[in-house]
Amino acid sequence: MKEMQKYISQHLLENMDDIIEKWLDSIYSMKTPYTSPVYEPLYKAELQADSKQTVCLVTYFFSDDQEKFNTALHNWLEHMYQRRIKNDVPLPEVIMTLDKLRQQVLNAIADLAIKQAEITKENFAKTIRQANRAFDKIIGDFTTMYYTQIVEYIESQRSFIDEISAPVISITDNIAILPVVGRVDRERAQHLMESAIKRCNELSIDSLCLDLSASTTFDTALAEMLFQLSSVTKLSGIELVLSGIKPKMAQEMIRVNMDVDIPAYHSLKEFLKNQL
Repeated sequence: MKEMQKYISQHLLENMDDIIEKWLDSIYSMKTPYTSPVYEPLYKAELQADSKQTVCLVTYFFSDDQEKFNTALHNWLEHMYQRRIKNDVPLPEVIMTLDKLRQQVLNAIADLAIKQAEITKENFAKTIRQANRAFDKIIGDFTTMYYTQIVEYIESQRSFIDEISAPVISITDNIAILPVVGRVDRERAQHLMESAIKRCNELSIDSLCLDLSASTTFDTALAEMLFQLSSVTKLSGIELVLSGIKPKMAQEMIRVNMDVDIPAYHSLKEFLKNQL
C-alpha cells in the first residue's frame, strides 16, 4: 500500500504542470472573475509557484511523516497568508481556489487509476480520502489563521479607536477638556470614565471640562457615567465641569432624574472665558 502511495505521489509531482495549468484554466474561464487582482493572468507565474507548493504539501500528507507535513504546512501558511493579506484577497476566494485545485488533484488521481490496472479500488479509495483530508487540513488551518489574525487586527484597531475617542486635552497646567462626540452607550461610557480618570491623574490637573457640544443624546448611560465620574474626580480633588449643554439635553437630564451637583456652562467658549 505504501509503495502504491509513493507511486501516486510521484505521478502527481511529475504531472504537476498539467494539473496546475488545468487549475489556472478553471480560474480564468470563470464567468464571474475573482475580485482580487492576484488571480489575474498578469500574476500567473506567482500563482503557479504557490500552487506547486500546495500540491507538494498534499503529497507530503500521503507519507507517514507527519512532522515533515506539519513543518511544510506551517511554512505554507505563513507564505500564503502574507501573500493573500498583502493583496487583499478575500477568504472565500482563497477557499474557492483551493477547492478548484483539490478537484484537479482528484481528477489526476482518478485518471491514473483508470489507466493503471494495478491500482486497486482500495488503493484508489484510500488515496482519494487522503487527498481530501489533506486539503481539508490545509483549508481549515488557513481559515483559522486568517480568522485569528483578522480578529487581532480588529481588536488593535478598536483599542486605537477607543484611545482617540476619549482624548483628554490639556489646556493649561491645571485645566483639561474631554470632548464627547456622538452617542455614548454603557460600554463607551465606561471607557470614557476610565480613560478620563487615568489621564487626569497623569496630567495632575485641578479641573476637567466634559464638553457635550458634539454629543447627540443624553441618556441613562451618560448620566450614570457623569455621576460616577463626579464622585471619583471629587475624591481625587479634581473639579468636574460640563459645557455644551443644549436645551434638549437639559430636558433629558431632568427626565433621567440626574441629581448631581456639577457646574455647567452653555458652551466651551464660555467655560474657557471664565477660567482664562
